[in-house]
Amino acid sequence: MVGRIIIREEKGRGRIQVEYLAGLSLMTGVLYLPPGLSQRRAGRRLARLERQLRGVGVGRVVVPEGFSGLTRLRPVDTLPFYRAVADVLVLEGLRLDGVVPKQGAVTLHGPWLCPELRRAAQRLCPLVHTLRIQVPGEGEDYARWLHQQYGLPVSPPEGPADVTASFGPGERGQGRVLCLYGQPELGGLRLAAQGRALPQAWDQQLLALLWEQGAVRREELYAPGAQAQG
Repeated sequence: MVGRIIIREEKGRGRIQVEYLAGLSLMTGVLYLPPGLSQRRAGRRLARLERQLRGVGVGRVVVPEGFSGLTRLRPVDTLPFYRAVADVLVLEGLRLDGVVPKQGAVTLHGPWLCPELRRAAQRLCPLVHTLRIQVPGEGEDYARWLHQQYGLPVSPPEGPADVTASFGPGERGQGRVLCLYGQPELGGLRLAAQGRALPQAWDQQLLALLWEQGAVRREELYAPGAQAQG
C-alpha cells in the first residue's frame, strides 16, 4: 500500500485515513508541526506517524517536495518514471525552447547502453534532426544500428546539442540538460498529464504512481512550463 504525508504547521493530533486522490487510494497521515516545536519532538511525531502507517501495510509514501527525515518508510521514487519517459522530456524541452524537433539536436549520454537510453533513442531517432549517442565503447556501434533501422545519417558523438539527457555521471552536456540518475534534475521541466489536476507539492510522485499503475499514457504527458536555461 502507498501512503501520503501531509504537513500542517499548527497544533493537532496525528491521524491516518484513506483518501482518494487522482484516482489513487492513499493511506494519508497528517503530521502536525506547530511553530516553536523542537526538532526532537518533531522527529518523535514523524516516527510515530511512520509506525502508524507501517502498521496498516504502507511501505512507500508521497511526501511534500524537499521533505526528508523518513526512517521507516520510503518516499515514492520518481527516477524510474523520468527515465522511462526520457523521450517525452527531451521533446518537451525542445518545444519549450522554441526548437522544432526536425531541426533539433539531441545528445543521449550514459556510462553504458542501458535499456532506458536505448528506448529513448529509438523513439527520438525518427523525430529529431540530429541524435548523438555518447556511450563509451558502445555508442558508435549503436548509432550505426539506428541508421540501419531508420535510415538516418550517423551523427558523431561529439557536437552541439539543444537538449542533453544524461543517464549517468559524466561531463555536463550542452543545451537544456536532463540529469536522469541519482537525484534527478530536469533542467527546469515539470511534467503534467492532460486532464489531471494534481496538487503541486506531490504532483511528480503522483504522476510516477499513475505511470506505474498504467493509468497515464505517454501521449498524455507534457511540460506546461519551464524555467529559462542558460
